[in-house]
Amino acid sequence: MTKKKSFEQSMKKLEEVIGRLESGDVELEKSVAYFTEGIELVKNCQEELVKAEEKVKILLDDQLVDFSEIRGES
Repeated sequence: MTKKKSFEQSMKKLEEVIGRLESGDVELEKSVAYFTEGIELVKNCQEELVKAEEKVKILLDDQLVDFSEIRGES
């Protein structure tokens, strides 16, 4: 069983995959494999972001807060 990567690990790997695809030196079959891997990494990142958002909501006592207000943005 493969251990799930952390958000940071997934982002780093995704950057590597994107770099390979952008290089243009990859055969079609390998490009499709990289693309598939990239999609899985994006899904993992999204899942981790949702988990983090849920934790923040719990910490804020389930009060919905506009994150731009927290960061001081207009």
